[in-house]
Amino acid sequence: MTYRTEGIREKTPDTFVEVSPELAEERGIQSGSWVQLVSRYGRVRVRALVTNRVQGRELYMPMNSTESPINRLTSSHVDPATHTPAYKETSVQLSVLDEVGENPLPPTNHRWGHPTPQQGVEVERKWKRSDYRTPGNQDQLVQIRSK
Repeated sequence: MTYRTEGIREKTPDTFVEVSPELAEERGIQSGSWVQLVSRYGRVRVRALVTNRVQGRELYMPMNSTESPINRLTSSHVDPATHTPAYKETSVQLSVLDEVGENPLPPTNHRWGHPTPQQGVEVERKWKRSDYRTPGNQDQLVQIRSK
């Protein structure tokens, strides 16, 4: 559902798998290398992103794709308390394919040093915009002022 948001699709145009530098060196993987992940439930073909956000033999795959969703690798088993899929229990076999493509994260992605910092919720600035219209019935609204 989140991937329907245009801004998210712009920052991450396709899914990818994050691979640790150690595993990337061992397998000859670079950012943009195509890999195949196979679990006992299914398979996906995705590009790799070499990153220190994972270590050792760990992989991480975001859940933002309609073309190669991580759901293809997981079972229908769910956590009994939260009813969420058991993503953290998924074991896969990683095969490096012969193709190398573009880095799966575009240069505009925040990971390349272009964060979009926000200093809290700047509602006063929003309220001062000439195009801002206060929603709802003005007589029933209470305005909270910050210091």
